[in-house]
Parts: sequence; structure tokens; C-alpha cells
Amino acid sequence: MSDIDGLRNRRSISIFNDVVPDKNIIDKIISDSIEFTPNKCSIPYHKVRVFGPEYKEDKEKLVIQTNCDPKLIEAVDSQEKIDKITTKWKGWFSMYRRDKWTKLDIKEEYGDYDFNPQVLAPYLFIFYDNHQDKSDFDQTHLNLQAKGSYYRALQSSSIHAYNIACFAAEHGISSSFLGNISIDTKFNSNTIMNNINFNDIVLILSLGYPAKSKWNPKHRQKFNVNDIIEWQNEIQN
Repeated sequence: MSDIDGLRNRRSISIFNDVVPDKNIIDKIISDSIEFTPNKCSIPYHKVRVFGPEYKEDKEKLVIQTNCDPKLIEAVDSQEKIDKITTKWKGWFSMYRRDKWTKLDIKEEYGDYDFNPQVLAPYLFIFYDNHQDKSDFDQTHLNLQAKGSYYRALQSSSIHAYNIACFAAEHGISSSFLGNISIDTKFNSNTIMNNINFNDIVLILSLGYPAKSKWNPKHRQKFNVNDIIEWQNEIQN
């Protein structure tokens, strides 16, 4: 498959199976992404931590923190809260992975806010703000304001993550994007969150092979060009 085929064939996956992509292929994808991803002023404003299949148990703990229900996020942090969310996750996922249920069925049982089982993928890439404060390595006297650090990291992470996803598609490996981890807690210890600042996470990318599920799209969603692109009319004299 060519580079352009990888871009055209990429689609986001909701549920991954347990088949682990070859580590050498993942290394090749990462290497290509570093070589070909552009950066503003040639500076990467983010770093990436990669968690492979050996972190399966940690991902199974992390997944309960992906529910973005404001009530869960704002509730006082406690072991009781985490236990309740864990119970909710197990019931939610039991319905979600069985194709006989509709989204309406699941929402009626567990509410409007979903979990994100994409974090269970064999390879999990967590992009985070490296707090780079230089606008140009050749002009070290130019410092960037710290308050814009997160947004610069988000910009550079988005480009990098998309390139990884496209390079992965060249090898028949599927991907999925996740904005962040929604629930911050001290009562769900796992290696992934124990070693990264919660507020520095800007983007998460999952890589693996799709499970057989109706939630995994066979085709990419199509959009009307005119709903997004706004051609500007030529100025008339």
C-alpha cells in the first residue's frame, strides 16, 4: 500500500481485537512519523509516551476514566466513586460489545455519556505538552508565553498523530483518536497515569486491528465539501 492509500483508507475504530501488531512495524511507523511530520519553527512542542501490549492491565483500569459525564468528573474523588464507575463500565461494555443492542438501548440503561474502549488497544500513544518555551532554537532569546504552551502542544500533536495513523494504515493497522482522559483520580492507580501529569495530556491515539463489531465503520464518514470550504469571491474593481 502506498502513502496516499494509507491516508485514504484510514478510519477510526471503536473496538480493537486482541491481535498485537508486530513491534517492528510499530517502530517503523514511529520512525517515519518523526522523519516526515512538520513542526512549527522546526520545534516539536509535545512528547509521546507509548504503552504497548504489556500494559494491558493498566489500560483496563484506565478505561473507566474516559467517561466525560460532568457529574462523574465533578463528584468528590473517592474509592466509592471509582468503584461505582467501574461497575458502570463493566455493564456498559457488556452491552456495547454485543451487537444486539442499539445506542438508544445503552443510553437508556447507562445514560448519555459513553466510555472509550479505544484505550484498550494494543498500542496506546499519549501525547503531552513538553512545555517548550522557545519559538526558534536558532533564536534562543525569543521565549513563548507559558499560557500558550498547551495549544502549541495540541497543534503539533494533532499533526504528528494523524501522520502516525496514516502510516499505520499503510500496514493495515487501524487507529482511533481520543481527546483526553476525562476523570482525574487518586483512587485508580495504574502505570499509565502514575507517570504523566493529567493536565499535560493533549491527545491520545490508539493502534491495533479492528474487532468484529457493528460499531467499527466499514467506510469513512463523508462530508459535503461546501459545508466546510468557503471559497472567497474574487474582488471586483
